Amino acid sequence: MKIKGKYEKISPLASLYTALAFLIAAVPFRMYQLFNIIEADTGFYKREDWSVYVMYVLGGLVIVLCYAFSMLSKNIPASKSPYRKNKFMAAMSFVFAGGILIDVVNSFSAFLINSKSLAAIDMSVVSTLNQGQVPLLLESVLGVFATIYIIVFGISFIDGRTTYSQYKFLAVTPLFWAMSRIVLRFLTKIAYINISDLLLEIFMLTAMMIFLLSFARISVGLSNKGAMRTAFASGTVGIFFCLVANLPRLIMILTGNGAKLPEDYSFSLADFGFALFVIAYILNVISSARENDMKELEKKDDQINEMEIDDNFLSE
Repeated sequence: MKIKGKYEKISPLASLYTALAFLIAAVPFRMYQLFNIIEADTGFYKREDWSVYVMYVLGGLVIVLCYAFSMLSKNIPASKSPYRKNKFMAAMSFVFAGGILIDVVNSFSAFLINSKSLAAIDMSVVSTLNQGQVPLLLESVLGVFATIYIIVFGISFIDGRTTYSQYKFLAVTPLFWAMSRIVLRFLTKIAYINISDLLLEIFMLTAMMIFLLSFARISVGLSNKGAMRTAFASGTVGIFFCLVANLPRLIMILTGNGAKLPEDYSFSLADFGFALFVIAYILNVISSARENDMKELEKKDDQINEMEIDDNFLSE
């Protein structure tokens, strides 16, 4: 049974509003957890706590509602990338690109440090792979290309040209960059019990990958009819998990409590920038669609006026 686009009254921004509303509710709970029940050395929960179940419920509701609103709304724009000037879209693209570049520097530095350590103990190639060196290197290399593409994407919204649509290979590199990051997280040698930061990042990176796949297809013109719906759904879920993971970390750092954050789960400008990028992307797509609708209405009004003039001429 087809359910896409059934409800005209559901705003195309409903999923974004939902993600932001649940974020406002979730951040205080996350702050409470960081101060009281998170192990600083692992990022795991120290004990069972009521706030853990609250976070699970909030996260689950965000996923269900954002996907439901995006799939059911009749007014989601077509799966076409807008070509127009938009300084906000450009600025958020540069923030995201800067975050990816910082991630590249950090991941490559970690790769070099790990390589020296592994070489010192004469570790085998197989053991090196098990230590996550390959996805770490891929994260660095792919991050460079992803940075270039997002910069090109941002520049295109300064001059209003279609430059970014021409680079089909570069368009998928942000997706591969995100994939290498989630592979690295899955290689973390832990028992997946009472996890906190890692669980948030796995959900975050999953949503990020789905969005970046749809984003790439739309950007190069290879999208199907439902690609924009998927971008809206996964993008808003990604906004929630990116910000619920990183906004409390940023607050902790700004308030002088950065030492309480787990070492492997510090504030990430790449993830924070991704959330801002998606917000700008959704607003830009909707704004562009509304402008196009207004232009179509004006054309129809002009045609109607021309017909009325012709009718008056004939009647005379």
